[in-house]
Amino acid sequence: MPSYNLHIMDGKEARVAIDAESSHQAIDTGINALAQFVFRNFPPPENVSIAITDEHDAPVAKVSFAFNIEYADRILS
Repeated sequence: MPSYNLHIMDGKEARVAIDAESSHQAIDTGINALAQFVFRNFPPPENVSIAITDEHDAPVAKVSFAFNIEYADRILS
């Protein structure tokens, strides 16, 4: 089974090796990992991303999450 890497960046960095049958499955795993991280750490850091690479460290995809609040002008006054 091919090996992929999840490079998690949220102010800190971590690399996690995963086994996946395809790049699509590796991306799904990255999306699930990102969703779980955001759920456990809500509100999350401003920018959270996971870069997915193959066993040769070639880029496959990058998934990210940004949490923003835009206040109406009348609320800020």
